[in-house]
Amino acid sequence: GGKDMRPEELRKQLHGVCVISITPFKEDGSFDAKGYEKNLEFILKGGLDKTNATIVVGGSTGECGAMNPAERKEVLECALAVCGGRLPVIAGCNSTNVREAIELAQHAEAHGAAGVMALSPYYYPAKDEECIYAFYKALAENTGLGILLYNNFEVMNIDCPISVLKRLKEFPNVVGMKECTPAFFKMTRVVQEIGDRVSVVNGHGEFLEPFAALAGTAGFISSMANFVPERAAAIWAARSTGDYTRAKEIRDTMVPYMDLAGKYSGQGGEYKVISLLKYITDEVGSCGGWPRIPCVPLTGEEKAEVRGVLKAIGL
Repeated sequence: GGKDMRPEELRKQLHGVCVISITPFKEDGSFDAKGYEKNLEFILKGGLDKTNATIVVGGSTGECGAMNPAERKEVLECALAVCGGRLPVIAGCNSTNVREAIELAQHAEAHGAAGVMALSPYYYPAKDEECIYAFYKALAENTGLGILLYNNFEVMNIDCPISVLKRLKEFPNVVGMKECTPAFFKMTRVVQEIGDRVSVVNGHGEFLEPFAALAGTAGFISSMANFVPERAAAIWAARSTGDYTRAKEIRDTMVPYMDLAGKYSGQGGEYKVISLLKYITDEVGSCGGWPRIPCVPLTGEEKAEVRGVLKAIGL
């Protein structure tokens, strides 16, 4: 997997597209390593590489919640083998069990990952910021890799307060944040409060681009990069030179997909959006694969609806 990226290098590398990778499974539920290789090569061929991107492996969209730690390590090792020095790999270390998060982070470090990303505890909502602080403190003290904080209201049922973020930015290896706050104003404030030390990434991806660029975010996540990597790369190319009009034009070609993702999110939450992403990734000739329970595959009727959307976005 190549040499570990130093935390300060990761901070710079997050100025770009942060691909949120899906994990393909076979129909029997086992990890499809060959399919995953195909999926990662598709992303690389689409123009996302170390010049403009990172990739998070085994995160929420990668169905980390449906895998055991051994499987999560296998998925990461597969990604590191494929991406090598071509695309920096960030290991998803989400766990409500801090020892497991540390174990995954130390495995990632030993295998040459570029960094780690972790949600704070989410089994119970962490209403007290000391819960959040204690979790990240333990993680930061037990890995030398750069860490991305991850605020996901949908999972955690709280919007990570700025007060705790200001304390966490003091850890030298806390260098990034995937910010999925439901309040855009909060995202702008997070950049103002911690952006001097932390690369804040727009966690809503193309949905909030290029508006999030004006908020000062370092880059944006992209789950669409699983099936339209070249458009994510083109949005970044325009955004990074300040051509927001062009960035918005490219992003607007994806509105029919975003409408459908919004609709499915309302119907079945994130699980249904993962099934949507996997089906589309298969349809464009890459490998989405099967989802794992509790994600259920799309129905025949839904698949027909998705194919209509693919035509509408020119795929």
